[in-house]
Amino acid sequence: MKSCQIWGGLSADRTDEQYPTVTVCDECAEANQGHEDSAITHILGGYDAAYGEECHFCDKTEEEEREEA
Repeated sequence: MKSCQIWGGLSADRTDEQYPTVTVCDECAEANQGHEDSAITHILGGYDAAYGEECHFCDKTEEEEREEA
């Protein structure tokens, strides 16, 4: 799991709404970076429960990802 900034509502007044920080599983992080249509703008670092316990894209939990490893 990683903490990532994603594209949000760019018409919003606040930066945290334009580029919200969310939890993303490793699989989705890999699939959503490195190409022009990527949903992720930056990978900020490791997992932080403050941003949610499930992947923003596939709803996989941190526990499920740990069990897969």
